[in-house]
Amino acid sequence: MKVTLKQIAEKTGVSINTVSLALRGMANISEETREKVVRAARELGYQKQLKNPAGRRNLCLVSTGMHLQDSYFYMEFYQLFLSYASAHGYTMLAMEAEFFQNDRAVVREKLEQSAIGGILSLGDMQERMFDHLCRSGLPVVAVGARYYQNPVCTFIEDNQMAAHQAVHCLIENGYQRIGFAGSPLHSIAFSERYFAFRQACYAAGVAVRPEDEWLDLLPDRGTAYNEAQILARLDAGAPLPEAFFCAHDLLAITLLKAFRQRNIRVPEDVALIGVDYNPMGQIIEPRLTSIDVCCRAQAEAAVRRLIECIESGVYRPARILLPTVLRAGDTVCDRRKQNRK
Repeated sequence: MKVTLKQIAEKTGVSINTVSLALRGMANISEETREKVVRAARELGYQKQLKNPAGRRNLCLVSTGMHLQDSYFYMEFYQLFLSYASAHGYTMLAMEAEFFQNDRAVVREKLEQSAIGGILSLGDMQERMFDHLCRSGLPVVAVGARYYQNPVCTFIEDNQMAAHQAVHCLIENGYQRIGFAGSPLHSIAFSERYFAFRQACYAAGVAVRPEDEWLDLLPDRGTAYNEAQILARLDAGAPLPEAFFCAHDLLAITLLKAFRQRNIRVPEDVALIGVDYNPMGQIIEPRLTSIDVCCRAQAEAAVRRLIECIESGVYRPARILLPTVLRAGDTVCDRRKQNRK
């Protein structure tokens, strides 16, 4: 059913004229009133006046400073976003999420000067920071994260599928004692992968030992920190599981490096499976077995949806899960063959 300005006015307690002015971005409306009206309009599903003004042919890619330091994570997606945007006649600008914490009038002016029609949010950020993006009045499509206070259209890999694929692969190859590496507190993706790992093991009748869950490994602490944590565990005589499902490939690579320093063989002594299908994992020896989160599919779907929102003026929050794919490498072997020898 069509949403009217009158309905938005009733919901916000302002006049119809004020609603009209707010939705058209007129300057004689306070930021507080504008935000209230735009938020109510989105909740009611009204986007007619929020669609892209003529000439706004730029998309804005927003990520946090932490993600910008991860050259693989950021550059892989940035290049894909740029390619798909260009194919649809749009250009791409990049901004740090921290910029949106400035005065809202300054942010709005910058977006208007840059002819930004919509925002692509890449990776996790704090809810409070993400809220600043949503207050811009532009359609926002998030990639690789989900938010609860500001539900938006989100594209993310199916992390439950990823965990089940990893656990199923290990069990099929004869592994029964499986551990997890990575802190579920690091990100939504890590959390989903951890709890899906537990669920997959439970469904398969595989008990997970507390000592096999290495949950103190945090990517934002850096490789050196995590390597030191792993070596400290090994030097303390910590028992090893037969295999680790790692929250992402960079942690798996760090484990592999630490294991080599202590003469622990992969996959003969312990197997490793990561997530991301990071190119770094494909050039190391042994080549990493990984769950491919299909960056290309995520980027293409997100850009297409954002441009549809801009050009149609229709926006609906949704969470779209995209399937993952197991990419076999050399860090998992057929343990059943080893046992028969």
